[in-house]
Amino acid sequence: MPIKFLTRTALLFLFLLPLSGHAELKAGRYFQAIAGDKAIVRTLWYQLGSEQQTIVATTAMRSGDYAYDAGETITFYGDRIDAEGNPIPEAIAPVPEGASRLLLLFTQLATPNEQGLTYRVYVIEDDIQKFSFGSFHFINASTKDAGINLGGEKFLLKKGASKNVKVKPPEQGDVLINIVAHNPEDMTWSPFYSNGWGHRDNLRTLVFIIDNPQGGVTTLRYRQFEPTK
Repeated sequence: MPIKFLTRTALLFLFLLPLSGHAELKAGRYFQAIAGDKAIVRTLWYQLGSEQQTIVATTAMRSGDYAYDAGETITFYGDRIDAEGNPIPEAIAPVPEGASRLLLLFTQLATPNEQGLTYRVYVIEDDIQKFSFGSFHFINASTKDAGINLGGEKFLLKKGASKNVKVKPPEQGDVLINIVAHNPEDMTWSPFYSNGWGHRDNLRTLVFIIDNPQGGVTTLRYRQFEPTK
């Protein structure tokens, strides 16, 4: 096996060491991160006390826990600096009032927005009281309304909306999922996702619906098992 391949494999393994589908749910101010399109491997950092804390976020699973300081926002920086040598923000995550555990989804922008930011961050309160094990949490972060049929339960999820759905695991097989997207141009609905998803009482599944470069929408699914005691 080529040495180059071994080196890349070893580096990837090291990057993924802190990542787990069985993440602990420690009390305190913590966030986990997911990359919606392209992995973030210590290219973004934020201030934690007097230290600069880099983050790792992949498209495949949640990151490990990152502690954060109290405040209204968490600001992330890269390697850009202004004329005075101060770091330029790349992403800003607003912290919901009263929240402690957060899940952050980073999506890279094609061009900086009006604030000069290069990432959009979707912030989810990662509280098991609001997103319990045995449930699905859908977030429509796309520009289209979506219609969802999850195991026979049908609902409309408008753009920008979210919904938590408690589902009883089937005795056999998977939970069937079908999603259609609304086309505002001709007022029609187009199917874009159909599959069977594994489900258990000790599993919670986060589902993002986001725009894709082809003009359609994409489904991102992240699962987390309840920590064993």
